[in-house]
This record gives sequence, C-alpha cells and structure tokens, in this order.
Amino acid sequence: MQDVEVIESAEAAAAALDPVRARLLGELAVPASAAGLAARVGIARQKVNYHLKALEAHGLVELSEERRHGGITERVLQASAASYVVSPAAVSASAAEPEANADHLSASYLVALAGRLVREVG
Repeated sequence: MQDVEVIESAEAAAAALDPVRARLLGELAVPASAAGLAARVGIARQKVNYHLKALEAHGLVELSEERRHGGITERVLQASAASYVVSPAAVSASAAEPEANADHLSASYLVALAGRLVREVG
C-alpha cells in the first residue's frame, strides 16, 4: 500500500468521491472481504461488492489475498493507498458547471467550481 496516490482520471475521482465508496476506502486501510466489510459498515454484502468492483476497476483497491473455503473463494481487498489526492487535470476534466447545482455548499458544487478554476486559470 502506498502512502499517497494521485488520482489522474475524472472517472476514478468520481468513484472515490462517492460517499459510500469513500467510506469503504477508509475502512479498507485494514484488508477485508466484502462480507467482512459489509458487517463492519452495516451495508448489504451485495451492495458492498458492487462498490468494491467499481473501486477495483479504477485501481483504488487491490487484491490482498484469496481464501478458499470449500468450493468458495473469498477475495480480501485493501485500499491501494493510505490517502488519495485528486490531480488538477482530473478536476478540470469535469464537465459539470457550478451553476447547475443549487446547493452551493455541496461537494459536487465545490468540485465543479474547482474544475472551472483549474480550466480558466490553468
């Protein structure tokens, strides 16, 4: 596990900034399976597995080990880094416009505003 990972793509940034996925990333500082993680955070295992697949597709979580229990393989995952930083290039790639969001204190508004700032200032 790296100390800090820079997120370069807008898609990976969107995946990491999703509230459920961000919580799962935080919990995965300690390796866990989908079932173990579901029990810790109180979310259905299937929903946890869905979010873990999305995080894994963007390289934000990685396989730690595979455990065999009879005919079943349990995948144990962990976060790829202790913390993440979103690259300015990923923020500027966001096509969202701040005016489209009425809640000026929301995270999505602030990300869109930061994206516009990076696009305009460089």
